[in-house]
Formats: sequence, C-alpha cells, structure tokens
Amino acid sequence: MATHNAQQQGQSPGAGLPYIPSSQLPRLSSVPLEVFSPARHLEEGWDPAASKGLGQEGEVVNYGTMLPLAFAAKQAKGVFLVPREEDCHALWDKYHMLDNIREHSTGVAQVAAGMAELVQERGVQVSREMAVAAGLLHDLAKTYTIRHKGNHAQLGAGWVMQETRNPLLAHAVLHHVHWPWEKKLEALVNDDTHFVTMAIIYADKRVMHHQFVSIEDRYADLLERYGITEQIRKNIMASLAQGKYIEQAFSRRFGVQLDEYTLDSGRLVHRA
Repeated sequence: MATHNAQQQGQSPGAGLPYIPSSQLPRLSSVPLEVFSPARHLEEGWDPAASKGLGQEGEVVNYGTMLPLAFAAKQAKGVFLVPREEDCHALWDKYHMLDNIREHSTGVAQVAAGMAELVQERGVQVSREMAVAAGLLHDLAKTYTIRHKGNHAQLGAGWVMQETRNPLLAHAVLHHVHWPWEKKLEALVNDDTHFVTMAIIYADKRVMHHQFVSIEDRYADLLERYGITEQIRKNIMASLAQGKYIEQAFSRRFGVQLDEYTLDSGRLVHRA
C-alpha cells in the first residue's frame, strides 16, 4: 500500500490537478481492459466495500481481483495511475489500431524509455513507465482519423484521458505533434514536469514507420508523403525545427548528444 498526500506534491502542468512525482508514481497491477465486470463479480459474491482496493483518498493497493484500468482510474483519488504495457496493448485492441501504427508506437516508446534512462542516470527523477505508456498511446486515435478524418492528437488525448484519468499522459498525447507555445519551448526541456511530453515529441520525430532514423530523414519522408500544400509544408518544417531545438537543448542540459544514439534491440545506445 502506498499513501500520498496529493496537496503536498505540487500541481501538474497546466491542469490544476495533483501531481505525484515520478519517483512515487503508482502502477496498478491489473489485467487488460474490459475483463472486469462489476455485475458479474457482484453475482459471484464480490463486495467492493470489503475488497482490497482503491479505498481512502490518495491510496493505491491491489484489488486482488480482475480490474480494468479505466475503472481503477475512476476510483483513484489524488493520484495518477500509469498503465502497464499490456494495458496499453489492450487499448490498441479496443481502438482497432493498425499493425503498422503499433510498430511505430512501440519504437517511439523505446526511444522515450531510453531518454528517461539517460536522464535517470544523471540523477534526475523522471518516470520511465510514464514515458513508455505515452509512447505506446500517442497515436491511439491515428487509425480512426485515417478512416474518418480529424485531429488524431486531440482525439487521442481525449481517449487517453477517458481511459486512464491521467492528465500527464493526455498532455503528452495532445502535444506530441507540435508544442504550440514557442516562447515556452525552453521550459519544455528544463522543467522536469514536462519531461514525458518533451520525450514523446522528440521520440516521434526519430521513428519513421518502425525504423529509428535521423530527424532530417523523418521529415524528408513526411514532406514527400504529406506536403501537398505550401501551408502543410510550412507546418512540417516548423515541426522539424522544433525537434532539432529539443535535441540540442536536451544535449546542452544533460550532456547527451541524442543525434549520436541509435536503437539496438529496443534499447537506446550510443553509436561506437
């Protein structure tokens, strides 16, 4: 059991909600989504009040029974739950994510996880688990918007917030294509509460389909596939410039030349 006083933990970026520092972020031991059925469990004698579970405000323990992430997130007061990889995979299934987008999302999660490990090695507390979850979920709505149009970042953020009740994850999904506040771009790298969002913005710019590439190669591909109007090409180039800024600012702060790293067996490693 882990108890957190949310009011002592500060505020999440822009959300006005309690934020649990990454070193204390709880992870729920649950099974994949939509396995738990309150009605069925009640029929089998399951008593929510008597069960081990999410009880007092800010308290997180295991239920000891099947529990979906979305249900648990609604019960968890004052903390942000971080979905496991299998929870994220269950969401892929729920929202019918195409196989190529699953491969891309896996690559983005691997890059974001590697960035978190590099930062942790330098004594900064960030959540690797949160970075992985954000990477796996950043394109959750991409399949839907390919088929029906719309903004996949906005729709995906709404779905992630609905499913996890975690505004930090939703924040990363919402802004993974482009950070809209250029004057606050430096804060994105220097404020650790923004680490996950920054990592996903950058990681998404290094994974082309399922391959780890340079930012320049990634954007050459985007220009070729999507640059059908001058405005679209302008937006793509602005996003490229932002990715390069993040890469350089990250390198300055942490002494890590990200452009000298590559993925090897799913791990971010320095090229010899």
